[in-house]
Amino acid sequence: KCRSVLQHVVQLSQLGHANEALSVLDVARAEGIENDILLDNRAKALSQLNREEEAIQIWESLFESSDLKLKEKSKRLVYQYKCRSVLQHVVQLSQLGHATEALSVLDVACAEGIENGMLLDKRARVLVQLNRHVEAISIWRQLSQSDSKKYNSILISQLVGTLQLICRSQGWNVQCFDKDVETLDKLEGGVLQECELLCGLGYTKLLIKLVDQALEGGFKSPWLALAKANALIELEQFVDAKNFLNHSKESVQDQHVLVIMEDMLDALSSDVEVELVVRALVSLKAKGDLDAAQNLLVQALLQNHSCVLYEEKLQELLFERGEKNPEHQVFELFLGEAERIRDTASVSSQ
Repeated sequence: KCRSVLQHVVQLSQLGHANEALSVLDVARAEGIENDILLDNRAKALSQLNREEEAIQIWESLFESSDLKLKEKSKRLVYQYKCRSVLQHVVQLSQLGHATEALSVLDVACAEGIENGMLLDKRARVLVQLNRHVEAISIWRQLSQSDSKKYNSILISQLVGTLQLICRSQGWNVQCFDKDVETLDKLEGGVLQECELLCGLGYTKLLIKLVDQALEGGFKSPWLALAKANALIELEQFVDAKNFLNHSKESVQDQHVLVIMEDMLDALSSDVEVELVVRALVSLKAKGDLDAAQNLLVQALLQNHSCVLYEEKLQELLFERGEKNPEHQVFELFLGEAERIRDTASVSSQ
């Protein structure tokens, strides 16, 4: 009897007669004829009639079925329904301009394990509505890895938009890339060309902003990191350049680039030391500890007596402290400290 009921119901469903199929199942149930497969077909008929919640309740009850295929199928259908339901809710909120509420709905769904490619795509679009472009780009990058054909164009469009915006905010119109670029590799190449152009024209600060935005957008080229490091050096931000190079080289695979970075770090060492001394000097002067500031510069000059900047800073400090002949006093302080160190070393050797 179960088999004949099932055949009848399947035929009616295939012909689109969901109401009649449901009636057959109701009669069979009244006669005590029901099993998991008939319940599954009842859920299908209810779904055809857009009575989704009743259908879901049945499929959820089949999670305990001894028929493993039916059990897995029911779980899949419930999951798809929940994803579809969340998507519809989010689309409605988004269209009404309630992007924050839409994001909250997606967060709750994600916490419950309800997430798929369509919901991730919608999350990215909602983030764009909230001007959170970097997060949106990160999601589209993730999606493009599994379906580049579907997501690459929107990813490229968003990347180009954010990069152009950075440049426009500084009064610069991008020359080397646009939204018509076909691949991410070509876009990255265009950004590198733009960096070369900006460097040649002296737009150093804009170059740094452009590289930062590109790296935030997921570009990995070590040549972008080198471009930023050189720009920081151009601005005499030696400590920042050193820290950035040390951080960047951890993810670099290209041995040629690694050698360049190591050479740059070696060349930076003395400039970094000078910048650290000057930073400490500014801090001591701000605290009013002029004796410590003076001692710092004398010791630095002893370590690097060819550094003109140390000498100039010490002369400035002495002048501020009322010294009439700071050039001569620098010489006297230098000699005095050198003799003291020599005498201390002599006593220690005895």
